[in-house]
Amino acid sequence: MKILLLYYTGTYNTKYLTNLLKNKLEKKLHNVDIFEVKGESKPIDLTPYDLIGLGYPIYAFNTPKIFYKYLKNLKSPANTHYFIYKQSGESINLNNASSRKIKKLINKSEGTLVNEQHYLMPYNIHFRYSDECVKEILKYDNMLMDIQLYEIRNNIHYVIKSNPLYNYISHVLSIYHFGAKLNHSFYKIDMDKCNNCKKCIKECPTKNIFINKKGQINFGPKCEMCMRCSFICPNNAIKIGMLEKRKVNGPYNLEEINNNLSISDSFISPNQKGFFKCYLKTYNYIQTKYYKYFL
Repeated sequence: MKILLLYYTGTYNTKYLTNLLKNKLEKKLHNVDIFEVKGESKPIDLTPYDLIGLGYPIYAFNTPKIFYKYLKNLKSPANTHYFIYKQSGESINLNNASSRKIKKLINKSEGTLVNEQHYLMPYNIHFRYSDECVKEILKYDNMLMDIQLYEIRNNIHYVIKSNPLYNYISHVLSIYHFGAKLNHSFYKIDMDKCNNCKKCIKECPTKNIFINKKGQINFGPKCEMCMRCSFICPNNAIKIGMLEKRKVNGPYNLEEINNNLSISDSFISPNQKGFFKCYLKTYNYIQTKYYKYFL
């Protein structure tokens, strides 16, 4: 089978999942191509592929604008099979509506969505996750990916269900696109910290960061608020406007955390309280299906 993994990534969580998917699929002797959607990406030909995976981070309970716009401009052959692997930092039900526009595109092209799964990954804003929490997330993501591939292989159709209320709220919250355009004007560089490495310019997925005529780093209106620039800045020199107090600086070394045997992968307790309580339902869902399929 020839498979395409077509994805957009902000702070590289979706890229991590994509590479993991690729490795698992290639072990089953599938021919796998990966394609990362960026601001300058040209339309890719979908006709050679038997199965197409669509991966993205959930932004404000929606598909990122850059990813949806790219998919909308593609010529999708009829009868193509798709699966979705999306990710976010929380597992609340409003996330169920995030793929609604993608599903409409698939239906319009007479394609078939055969599977959809929602993966948890650490936040790149609001607060930083502990290494123990990240490692447990990655453990369950690995199990969920095995579940998704098993269902695809065995023609077990599974698509996350939404409802009119979630769809409506998700639609209302898509105003974040305008919020991103507004907030970009408040992005600033702390020149006392900046070492002029230009990493933010080189790695911005929308090519939104540039040097103006005065030699200063500026931020344009194409911001997705993916947080990659402030997240990866080695000197924490980027101020992100109205979200500054919720900024998280410094990427998670996911591979290192996952492979470090000294880090525990048991973070969530059965009596978990607070924010992480929502993880219990997701972990239970994954355990139930995993035991059903593999044990």
